[in-house]
Amino acid sequence: MDSEVGRKMSKSANVAVGVVIAVAALGTAGAWYTGTQLDGVLRDSIDNANRQFKSSFSGTDDSMSVELVSLDRHLFTSTAHYRVNVQSKSLGKNNEKIELLFVDNIEHGPLPFSRLRSLKLLPVMASSNYEIEKNAFSEKWFAMTNGAAPLKGSASIGYDRATEGTLQLLPLDINDKDGMFKFSGLDLAVAASADAEKLKITGNMDNLQLNVASEQGPVSVELHGVTFDTGGTKGASGFYLGHSNLKVASALFQIGDKPPVLFKDFVNTSLMQEADSNLSAQVTYDIGMINYNGKDIGASQMLWKFGNFDVASTQALLHFFQEKVQPQQQAAAQAGIPFKLKLSDADQAKMNADLAKLLNAKPHIELEKISLKTANGESHFSLAVDLKNPGPLDQPPAEVGRKMIGELNAKLLLSQPMIKDVASLQASLNGLTDPKAIAEQAQGASDMVSGMAVMTQLAKVEGENVVSDLHYANDIVDFNGQKMTVQQFFSMVTSRLGGLSTTDQ
Repeated sequence: MDSEVGRKMSKSANVAVGVVIAVAALGTAGAWYTGTQLDGVLRDSIDNANRQFKSSFSGTDDSMSVELVSLDRHLFTSTAHYRVNVQSKSLGKNNEKIELLFVDNIEHGPLPFSRLRSLKLLPVMASSNYEIEKNAFSEKWFAMTNGAAPLKGSASIGYDRATEGTLQLLPLDINDKDGMFKFSGLDLAVAASADAEKLKITGNMDNLQLNVASEQGPVSVELHGVTFDTGGTKGASGFYLGHSNLKVASALFQIGDKPPVLFKDFVNTSLMQEADSNLSAQVTYDIGMINYNGKDIGASQMLWKFGNFDVASTQALLHFFQEKVQPQQQAAAQAGIPFKLKLSDADQAKMNADLAKLLNAKPHIELEKISLKTANGESHFSLAVDLKNPGPLDQPPAEVGRKMIGELNAKLLLSQPMIKDVASLQASLNGLTDPKAIAEQAQGASDMVSGMAVMTQLAKVEGENVVSDLHYANDIVDFNGQKMTVQQFFSMVTSRLGGLSTTDQ
């Protein structure tokens, strides 16, 4: 019996040893295979990144590119060195090229040791740990981090060439003659499919503080509690479709001796979609509280919607702007002369054709809401425009503009209690302290707005609100219930505003 047990145990041990040897052999073979494939994978990734950089910086004086300087391959690991070339007026003097160097320590798959330690058992082609290297440009960063690499990260590359990784910027503290800069650091997490068809980036930053000199005087900026989540699936338009979110707990701005402006609980969300070769988007900006010179004003919201934007023509016009318009704008700004677009006959014809295709889709642009909400009231404005093809663009500009608008709707609501809140705040900021005097000044401001509405008949007073409503379609304007032609509308507005100016005089 004992001998039988012994034989079984021996057999089991032999099987276990065989499994270990087989796994080790497969791991070694996999590592060897990864080593032979790594060069091509890295170069493909770099080529794709450079194409993205070229597209992003098209039409500007800025540029960025990456190159593989060297790749030392071994059986289980490799070491890669990269050079990143950046050209930007905001970073280099006289727009000179800046060179950044990176080293990447790569562990070959299928089971890199660093992933095994983290109990990440899914096979990958390679796992890398990269960091910036010290050179003439980056040595100042190293000095701020006591010699530690100020930028580093890790990434894994799957056999499907999908990537997943992190990037970390270490805290920085600069205080010299040019100003002060404090940065708590930034953490990013990135996941991308092959060729970045799907992308997800999340990040967070605790705080950033900047104090520098400008022509208007000292500029102070403080950000706290920044988080973001962006990405999506790349559509035919080249844009990433899906949701993006940005949150900032507080943002403080001050220029010169002007009072500081503080935004609390800022949230930016966006959604982009494609359907039937058309692009649509929605963008929202929310500010939980606006504070001016230490006093709360109120909350604000702005919501934009875009729809029926033809993908092909939108993409073509965006590329046209980057290649033809933007360089001329920058050249005019640098020369200090007014911008005037100059196009060849061929470029003009192409732009007109793409614009006509865009307008044939009847794009919709809508400012659904812009509002200010104080303690006692909320005012808001909305504007929606449906565009259409106006025909030949060589018509008089006014005629093109009139024919291009298919339908327009605009609504304005001014809350009198909100006007009182803002006027009260302004009075106190101006040094007024007597509650009765502040209340009288606030009431006066509210009465003035409602009085102007009644006198000019450009708005109506309904309860505690001053409202105005405009609708335009088929060359007819419906303004506060009164229908007229476009010419009659502009004549009416001009005469009533002119009468108000005469009364003021």
